[in-house]
Amino acid sequence: MKKLAAPAYRLARDFIHGHARPLERALFAFEFEGGARGAVLDALAAFQNPDGGFGHALEPDVRLPASSSIATLTGLDVLREIGADATVPALRSALEWVVAAFDPALPGWRAVPAAVDLHPHAPWWSHEHHRPGGVSDPFLVPGARLLSHLQHWRALVPAKLVTDCGVAFRRHVGTLAGELGGDGLYCASTVDDAVVQAVVRKLALANVSRDPATWTTYVAKPLKLAPTPESSLAETLRELVDRNLDWEIEQQSSDGGWEPNWSWFGTYPEAWEVARREWRGELTRKTLQSLRAYGRIEGL
Repeated sequence: MKKLAAPAYRLARDFIHGHARPLERALFAFEFEGGARGAVLDALAAFQNPDGGFGHALEPDVRLPASSSIATLTGLDVLREIGADATVPALRSALEWVVAAFDPALPGWRAVPAAVDLHPHAPWWSHEHHRPGGVSDPFLVPGARLLSHLQHWRALVPAKLVTDCGVAFRRHVGTLAGELGGDGLYCASTVDDAVVQAVVRKLALANVSRDPATWTTYVAKPLKLAPTPESSLAETLRELVDRNLDWEIEQQSSDGGWEPNWSWFGTYPEAWEVARREWRGELTRKTLQSLRAYGRIEGL
């Protein structure tokens, strides 16, 4: 079992402090250095709009300033990570936005609005992919993870919405088959429902990428599906996760950071370079988070 050596950890830490966005720096300080939750909230505030939703490239692959479900999902991920509760105004506002953005005709949420095409974005976030009848599956991304957040903060949202979304998602999961991506499977794995979890375990075993040679591409990596030992798929995929952790340690760049395993395929090249730098800070933080959670950092 490999561990990230102490000098390599310090190099990664310095990379985050020197190159990551203020938000990722504040999150790293909160998680690893006893930093204040308030510093995270202050940094996150730069991405929240007056309507309560999040935008402004909080999700670096979507440069849209206006609120979107995918950016608001990212904001809720951060708020949940720091243990935000009803006393945090940013959380209450974000949940109000999610409730208002719910589309009963789906039922669920569209990941991005049509205005996404007016700003640089990754090809898979174009409105063409996410319009009604498009190729994306909004039940998985952002639907499943937003449902998980509604379940987590159920005391702050309408009970009927949580129940109805849960029923609809349970029904949808039963129809899934074929090749599924890691993001969708991870989001589905966070839904608090025993029936859903049983189906997701089978889907994960069928779709997880077992070949390390493929992990440099955008596949369902084991660690994507089980980023911490508390993840619902961690035991199911433990042997593969252990191999993936060894592999991740080997992928650290000479400057201390980790690279995204995707690109925008030549679209918006200048904006992609900005997004890539932002992703490097977040991916480095997330990788360290997983390595520490699995006991893979020397001395931590």
